[in-house]
Amino acid sequence: MVAYNRETESGVAAAERALAVLAAFDEDASVLTLAKLAARTGMGKSTLLRLLVSLVRTGFIERRDDGTYRIGSQAWRVGSLFTLDLSLEKILLPIMEQLAAKTRESVAFYVRLEGVARPTRICLLRVSAPRRVVNMYYVGNRLPLDQGAGGRVVRAFTDFSYREDDVIRAERVCAAWGEADPEVCAVAAPVMGPDGRFVGALLLSAPCSRHDRDWLELMKPVVMEAAVEATHSLKPLRGVNSSQAYGPSAAATMGAVAKGISSSVDFGSGAEAVSNIQSFSRRMGGGKSKK
Repeated sequence: MVAYNRETESGVAAAERALAVLAAFDEDASVLTLAKLAARTGMGKSTLLRLLVSLVRTGFIERRDDGTYRIGSQAWRVGSLFTLDLSLEKILLPIMEQLAAKTRESVAFYVRLEGVARPTRICLLRVSAPRRVVNMYYVGNRLPLDQGAGGRVVRAFTDFSYREDDVIRAERVCAAWGEADPEVCAVAAPVMGPDGRFVGALLLSAPCSRHDRDWLELMKPVVMEAAVEATHSLKPLRGVNSSQAYGPSAAATMGAVAKGISSSVDFGSGAEAVSNIQSFSRRMGGGKSKK
């Protein structure tokens, strides 16, 4: 139990109270009623309700249909940064370097940037193409979520209310020609974390002047394979049917990949490779469509 210290009366008191609410949940009490939260934190119910409204709105707490509360997806995202931060670069960079060497184009890894007014993604990792002419994006670059393959993949797996992203969620890949930048084309695929939730988008990008749209389509299974390798390396949960995890069309694509479109990694059959990815929790979906 983590009780709130009533003697703390400073400008950070509200933040400390919010953190005390989050700390009230543990392995033995993953779902709590308002009364139990009050008992565990030592706060009054009126104070708790005000805090819970903010925590629910920002995604750190989820209010269930029966009125109970549990930890939300934002809290998981923040916690996952701690568990993945040390290993993410070590695991992803070799895969990104391999993809860049294979395609001779640039590879990047994007995540959603929280706390900004406009939905935004930020580049965490990048490997430049082994060429003199490359698209000029670097670590720390910020781009919108509604443009480009990377942005659309990040949005598709962090905001389920956009029904136009259903195809991306089903196929687990997205290609874009001149969207975020009129001179750049790209293909992106999602990478899942250890518990199967979305971590970020693996992106292959190139100048449009160097390729055509057929090349972009050919790169889809190549990028998907690299994303599956990254997910596999992050040790996701197993045992999910390939159609559940990736959808029938994506599972078929991955089957073709595993049979030899790219032979850099041996995942066995397509179903076996894809089954290494845990499907997203259904409770994160079901949002209303944007009008």
